[in-house]
Amino acid sequence: HSHFFPLITQKEAAAVDAELAPWLAAEPGTREGQIMVGNKPFRPVYQALWDPDFRLKEMDEQGIDVQIVCATPVMFGYSWDAHKAADWAAQMNDKAVDFCATHPTRFKALSQVPLQDLKLACAEALRAKKAGCVGVQIGNHVGDKDMDHPDIVDFLIFCAENDIPILEHPWDM
Repeated sequence: HSHFFPLITQKEAAAVDAELAPWLAAEPGTREGQIMVGNKPFRPVYQALWDPDFRLKEMDEQGIDVQIVCATPVMFGYSWDAHKAADWAAQMNDKAVDFCATHPTRFKALSQVPLQDLKLACAEALRAKKAGCVGVQIGNHVGDKDMDHPDIVDFLIFCAENDIPILEHPWDM
């Protein structure tokens, strides 16, 4: 898998959570940027995270035929209000599908879900699948809920019953 980070503005992020929602500080046309969380730098990044044509050129240079694209884990929003996280996940999943649509035979998207709420997570996983995501990426925990927590197990069962592959990704380390 490979992460992506769309050109999320500070204003878009602040509408969700001014202190915790990530955004990308990058000038248009630039090759480098900085993932920000609130006003704090999180990680330096470069053009392949937001520019599918640039990423495809790199893939061709490296002999990579197909790439699974998914959110950078800082985008999960697991500490937010579940409804805000659900709206955010839907927006990010649509951005992932749009990123992949530029080269649909070369890029495939995994969705993200508001895993802090079982009902909302299941609904978004199904909506994202219908929108074109080929699976879902989840973190290895949500607060103090580890992978064996009943809500997480129920989500895993839901995905299995609906043919939604899962990538479990360490995060918040």
